[in-house]
Amino acid sequence: MTDLALAASATEPGPAGGLPPVIDARGIEKVFAGGIVALRGADLTVTPGERVAIWGESGAGKSTLLNILGLLDDPTAGTYTLAGQDTRRLSARGKDRLRAQAVGFVFQAYHVLGHRTVAQNVNLKLSTIAAPRQHRATAVSAVIDAVGLSHREHAAGATLSGGEKQRLAIARAIVSQPAVLLADEPTGNLDHANAAGVLDLFDTQARAGVAVVVITHDERTAAWADRVVELHDGSTHGGSTQGGVA
Repeated sequence: MTDLALAASATEPGPAGGLPPVIDARGIEKVFAGGIVALRGADLTVTPGERVAIWGESGAGKSTLLNILGLLDDPTAGTYTLAGQDTRRLSARGKDRLRAQAVGFVFQAYHVLGHRTVAQNVNLKLSTIAAPRQHRATAVSAVIDAVGLSHREHAAGATLSGGEKQRLAIARAIVSQPAVLLADEPTGNLDHANAAGVLDLFDTQARAGVAVVVITHDERTAAWADRVVELHDGSTHGGSTQGGVA
């Protein structure tokens, strides 16, 4: 289990005596300019090691919720505790630090820097958390090997295939040992074999105690998850495991 996941689990007992949630979002609302309502009292709790798929039609609020979970945006109302920290009490700089330490992002579009090597792309994540320079090379090589890209470590990002770019994105997301992995349609651009490989990598993270939250329209990915949370018109269904809701 990662250090942040351990810190979260040390705060208080979770539902039914289990681990407390590393993600605990309650009554989340988001209203944009012009009165456009994206989220209406959404709830989501995720425990360390849990794999959760968020499912919903386009415009249901999935990306908005993911941005709030990743501290890229603030809710209009509601409470959100991430890795044991009440995000309402954090300054903008404090949120930046918590996001860098606690959250890894994997996007459908990869966001790989084509002019940088695989190793340089991964190392950029460590630079955001001020990891000791003497440990960076070892950590980068280890995570690149873990995702099966050791033979491409010095290749430019632009030369990678789609599946390789997604594995690179995962390596970059997990090199800092986050408590939470947030993925937006991570298998959407991949064939069956590469999609299965991505889910296998997520499984490895979940077994290490990382909470994995995936936005998806893919039935295979939904079937892979421990729990599917449906978003409809900005409201969640199945967002909490408390009180017998699954």
